[in-house]
Amino acid sequence: MPKKEKKRLQVVISDDQDALLTKLAYELSSPEQLVSKSEVVRLAIEKLADGMEEGQQKAQLKELLKRLEAQEE
Repeated sequence: MPKKEKKRLQVVISDDQDALLTKLAYELSSPEQLVSKSEVVRLAIEKLADGMEEGQQKAQLKELLKRLEAQEE
């Protein structure tokens, strides 16, 4: 069976966001399993998708997006 091709995405993030990814990866890791920053991003994508499907987080995410855009300016 051929390997499934993975898509790669490059994203520019701030030093603070990178630090958050590192912290989350460390907190989710255990001696038995190390969690990478890429895995944290994949988990976040799934969590966001779940929240959007349930409709609970849509307004909160839009507000957060506005705040992030304002920080970039």
